[in-house]
This record gives sequence, C-alpha cells and structure tokens, in this order.
Amino acid sequence: MEFKDLATKFEGLTADQVGVLAEFGKDILNDAGIFCLPSCLLGLIQDILKTEEFDFERNRLTIDSLLHIVELVNNLNVRCWFEHKTPFGLTGIRNDNQYVGFKDETKIIAS
Repeated sequence: MEFKDLATKFEGLTADQVGVLAEFGKDILNDAGIFCLPSCLLGLIQDILKTEEFDFERNRLTIDSLLHIVELVNNLNVRCWFEHKTPFGLTGIRNDNQYVGFKDETKIIAS
C-alpha cells in the first residue's frame, strides 16, 4: 500500500491518528511478536482459568478481549504465509524473522 492510499484505507482517521496506531502496533510486535504473543496469551488464559478462586463472570470481558487479540495476531501470521511474506516483509518488524531464522528476508520462498 502506498502512503496516498492510507486516507482511503483508514477513512475517518487523520494522518496523525494512523501514525499513532501504527506506532502502537509496532511497539506490540517489537515486544512480543506474532509467534510469541498468541502463545503467551493463550497460556496465560489457561493458567487463569485453572485457578480455583477465579471469578469467570467478573472477568469474562477481559478474557474475551485477550482471545480476540490472539485471533487477530494469528490472522496476521496466516496472512504472512498466504501472501508468502516473512513477518518482516509484511510488518517491517525484524524480531520474528530473527526468531525463525529468516534474517532480513521479506519473502517466503518454497524450496
């Protein structure tokens, strides 16, 4: 996507707002990445639900939100493979590439 297409893609948002959201997403992926984040969140949710004194009803919305984040990150991972792009190629974030050994590759090439 070209920068000029951002106004159409994110209709209703200013350039500054798109920048803030992009920085937010970049910070999250730099911290946890698309491989670790869903796995860690699912593990956390499983551990929480196993706790004897856990009040599920009181925390239902939080768990729903965490599961939604897991779904979104998994979809990003699937998109990488579908588009034959490495995480760096799709997002510009290098840490997932380093984790799986893609280094600075931007495309997934079948051998």
